[in-house]
Amino acid sequence: MSEIDPIQLLSRWLHIVAAVTAAGGAIFMKLALHPASETLPEAERKQLREAVRSRWAKVVMASITVLLVTGLYNFLRINSAYVLKGTPYHALFGVKVLLAFGVFALASFLVGRSNLGQKLRTNAGKWLTVLVTLVLLVLLLSSTLKNLGVKPKTPVSATQATLDGGNPAT
Repeated sequence: MSEIDPIQLLSRWLHIVAAVTAAGGAIFMKLALHPASETLPEAERKQLREAVRSRWAKVVMASITVLLVTGLYNFLRINSAYVLKGTPYHALFGVKVLLAFGVFALASFLVGRSNLGQKLRTNAGKWLTVLVTLVLLVLLLSSTLKNLGVKPKTPVSATQATLDGGNPAT
């Protein structure tokens, strides 16, 4: 039996779960919740949005924390395990991180209690569009990084190659 690194597997799984949760929630809010809430009377709309905001804020903060911790671990692992010199990996990864920080900031403001958060929520449809666009760009870059076809520094086991898909996790 080939070895599976349980920490690597857990890190990848947590990273993907946090990304799917946060991205899916943002897309749901943009395409379903926000438009549906626009049809409600003002008082009910405010009550619904506040109830969603207070609950969703906890999910957003937990997702950001998990993405930062697992993203750093995954990046360090990839840098030590793959030959990245001569590839666009670091440039693409840098753009991905900058966009992800934009997503984190905007999502935090949209669920926050600050004056800026309240101001952004008055035009939530616009800012949800920006958020979803940034999220989709991060996902596009993640997929691009996953499919660069970089080579491992050392030969890997069949199980490890299957786990990695022959490419680094992003």
